[in-house]
This record gives sequence, C-alpha cells and structure tokens, in this order.
Amino acid sequence: METNAPTALVASPDVRFCEAVGAAADQAGVQPVAQVASYLKLTTLLDAVKPDILVFDADPLGTGAGRVLASLHQHSGTAILMATSALSDKRVSDGLLQGVCGFITKSCDSCEYANAMRAIRRGEIWLGRERLALALASLIDTINLPAQSREITTVAEKLSPREEEIVRLISRGCTNKEVAKALGMSDKTVKAHLSHIFAKLGVNRRAQLTQPRNPAGAPLVN
Repeated sequence: METNAPTALVASPDVRFCEAVGAAADQAGVQPVAQVASYLKLTTLLDAVKPDILVFDADPLGTGAGRVLASLHQHSGTAILMATSALSDKRVSDGLLQGVCGFITKSCDSCEYANAMRAIRRGEIWLGRERLALALASLIDTINLPAQSREITTVAEKLSPREEEIVRLISRGCTNKEVAKALGMSDKTVKAHLSHIFAKLGVNRRAQLTQPRNPAGAPLVN
C-alpha cells in the first residue's frame, strides 16, 4: 500500500462487515486507518484521524442513522459511504441531504465496495448500476402514472407498476426464478426488486406481501 494512499475509517460493531470492508479497501488502494464500534465515539475519531473515506454501517442505528450523519456535516473533507441491508428511495434521498456520497447494500461483493470507494474518492455519487437502474425505473414509472397515483404518503412509499407485478406473482406462490421468467429479467434483478419492495413496505418476509394493504401501500395488521 502506498504511503500517500487515501485513508478510510469503518464505523460498525459488525466484525465480519469490517473485515469485508478491509479486503475491499485493499482492492481499491485505500488504507483502513481505524475501526469504531461505538457511534458515540465517531465524531472524536474523525477529528483525530481525518480519513478521506468513512464507511458507515447504518443497520445498527435504524432510523437513528440520520441523526448521527447530521452531526458529521463539519467533516467536509471526508466522503461518506453508507452501507445497509436494504436501500429505500427515502433512505437515499435523506442520505444525500445529510452529506452521504455513496450508497451500497451490505450483501454486495468486495469488487463493488472497491468501486464505490474509488468513485466517492473522485467526488462522484455512487449508487451502483443495479440500484441506479431501479431508482431510474421507479422514477420513470412515477412520471408515467396519472397525477392522483403520484400523491406522496407518510405511511409507506408507493410501489412502481413493475414492483406491483412482482408482488402479484409472489402472492400467487411464484418462486424468484418463475418471476424472472415471467417478466423477462434475471434472478439477481428479481432479488434486487424484492429488497426494494421490502424496504418500501417495511416488511421482511415474502408472506407479508400477500397481506391486504391500506391506501398508502403499507400492509394492514390484524
């Protein structure tokens, strides 16, 4: 590793996640300089080591991730890469407002982590090709919908027409492979869509997709 290589700080209590990020950093030519498991110490450590990149595991904080990120605005020299199990449109839009430069799912491979680090170090915004394609598809679907279908709700994000198709097929008992064949897409793309759907509806199991939904889109709870 070059002595003048960009540096990275990893914020996560997940040891395996930190190890995976370390391996990806090596591929990207980035030098990990510190890890922090306690988010309460994050600001102090950023002041001390002044890393070029902060890899931020948002999962342990849940909805509290925004508050922590908002407190990091003064560290303008550090590019933030947020890692999470599921990326919703709201999480991305909120993250951008909070200064996040890149977004990545924790299940991706080390090559994508490395590409994300390189991109945000260059001053680019990183979403990943697959996630960006989903975001653009959702935007195009929204633009093409009638005005009354584009109303914003506070309970759940609306599903795009393609996402509704996937939910209908899953509700009929179709497997991912069967959904992929029916809609002319790959298994990997179906999985990405399902991750997006789960995040939008606030569910974590396929069975929950068969439940009736309220007008805002969220599953009804008996």
